[in-house]
Amino acid sequence: MKIKTLAFQTQLLLLLFLCTSCAQVAKNSDTLRAAKAPAQYGVDRFTTEQKHNAHYVEVGEGPPAILIPGLFGTYRGFSRMLPFLAPHFSLIALDNFGTGDSDMPDENFGYTVAEQADMIVKLMDELKIPHCTLIGVSYGGMIALNIAARYPKRVNAVVCIEGAVIMPKPSPYLFMEQGLNTPIIGDAIIGFIRSGLLDTIIAEDVMGHAWPNMGAGDKAEIKKIISHYTDAASRPTWLSLARALRTSQDFTEEAKVITAPVLYLSGDKSSFREMTETNIDYFRNHLPNVSLVSFDDGIHDLELQKPRETASMIIDFLTTEHSRALASTAIVQDGPKPPPSLPSTSQIGHPIGTYQ
Repeated sequence: MKIKTLAFQTQLLLLLFLCTSCAQVAKNSDTLRAAKAPAQYGVDRFTTEQKHNAHYVEVGEGPPAILIPGLFGTYRGFSRMLPFLAPHFSLIALDNFGTGDSDMPDENFGYTVAEQADMIVKLMDELKIPHCTLIGVSYGGMIALNIAARYPKRVNAVVCIEGAVIMPKPSPYLFMEQGLNTPIIGDAIIGFIRSGLLDTIIAEDVMGHAWPNMGAGDKAEIKKIISHYTDAASRPTWLSLARALRTSQDFTEEAKVITAPVLYLSGDKSSFREMTETNIDYFRNHLPNVSLVSFDDGIHDLELQKPRETASMIIDFLTTEHSRALASTAIVQDGPKPPPSLPSTSQIGHPIGTYQ
């Protein structure tokens, strides 16, 4: 028994060492100039705002729209929606700082919602985009709403997929914080994550109740997307990201001045349903122009679960808002038309309420 126990402990220590070695990743503006894996849709690009590389993918034609991923996600989280959105919009799909092929600043950057928002506005300046639509998921939705509140003239419309103005309390990532905050244990955790051994488990957790009913092809595609999330993990950065929901400055008062039209999409089966309901109440009470739609069987990451339906809802909403903007300036012009392959929005989701 002692021999077996000793052998097991030796193997565990060796595995922890290997995983810790895998976790040692450094990225800075001097070393990273190309994406590790080329984009499936669009063209990889980099900007050097704040003396760091920020990676994004450009694809599509039409009015500009910036896609902002969730907390630990990358632009690839939108890859299932890009083919549907690209015929209608000039898309800029981002890797937030700390994720994907963007840099991981370790000094004077806390990965808060406002800091990521400022980075995106500087990216807009560099790309000479005076204003655009913002499409954000979860943490990315928080960032989109933060930009709409603090930089109102830069935002035409916001599509927020289970984002928030009111942060979830307590933070759902407190346990992760505790683990990552201890160097040896945290490096081992990140090593396991980066090894790919947990990709299927993470994918099942992200997709929740939707996972068992998905086809093999969809499951493989989502696991591949998750693998790109985990491949970029590092302990200091993921620790900061995990803290971001606690350390980000409250902007509930600033958000009350948001005038841009907002489409808020949520899922009735979301693991964050309590948070979304709190924010839905906030939107009803404070935002003058918000459309609220929930999917009966929807999860938190609708862009992964229902890319076609979510894209259809976005196209319909933004086309309507574009037509209204043209009408208000007395300009007559044909707006983009949804592709015939997309379902009618009357067949998807259920309205919680429209307030205009």
